[in-house]
Amino acid sequence: MQRFLSLLFVLFLAPACAPNEQASEAEAVAVVARPIVLLTDAETWSEVGLKQYKDSLEAKNYRVIVSGFTGETVGDLVARLPWLLQPGVDLFLYDSALAGPAGADSLRAYIGRMNLEIPVQEIKR
Repeated sequence: MQRFLSLLFVLFLAPACAPNEQASEAEAVAVVARPIVLLTDAETWSEVGLKQYKDSLEAKNYRVIVSGFTGETVGDLVARLPWLLQPGVDLFLYDSALAGPAGADSLRAYIGRMNLEIPVQEIKR
């Protein structure tokens, strides 16, 4: 009888000791957001427009860093690139309202000099 009770006890205790498969599946599903930099002059956007654009990118699993300021020159942009690249960047979205077409050219040249494979896409709005 005692063997039967021991066996019965083990049957009730075993599920509590088993690894939680649901938790490991949930962890596997969690995907790290890919970092992108949106180079734009935020003052040229409506507040709602920039928020909606950023939210649409975040919905596609991007972590968005908005960078740029009014009157920024190509030199200012290039000087900030090492800082912007520190967390790792998967994509640059460039707004020609920031520093004109020369800014996009300088951005691509810098990325090339650094032997990085980061695409630069110009945003259309």
